[in-house]
Amino acid sequence: MDYAIYKTNDGRAPRVIHRFTQHDCNHRAKAAARKKLDDMRYRALQHTAIYRNFRGTPDDFEYDYITSVNTTERIRFYIAPLK
Repeated sequence: MDYAIYKTNDGRAPRVIHRFTQHDCNHRAKAAARKKLDDMRYRALQHTAIYRNFRGTPDDFEYDYITSVNTTERIRFYIAPLK
C-alpha cells in the first residue's frame, strides 16, 4: 500500500505534502513516511517559540502556529494511505 503525509490547517481540506510508493521505497513506504515525519517533527521541536502546544504520536503530530498577535492556526501532519 502506498502512503502519504497529509497536512491540514484547523482540520480543513487535507492536502498531500509527501508521497511514498512501495515501488520507490523498496516496499517500505510506511517506514519511509515515518522517517520523513520524524524529520519534520524534529524541525518543529527546534522552534518552540513559534510552534506551540505540540502533540504527537508515531503517525502524526500537531501544533498551534501563531499567525498574528491574537490568532493561531492548528496545523496537523499525519500519515495515511495514498488516495
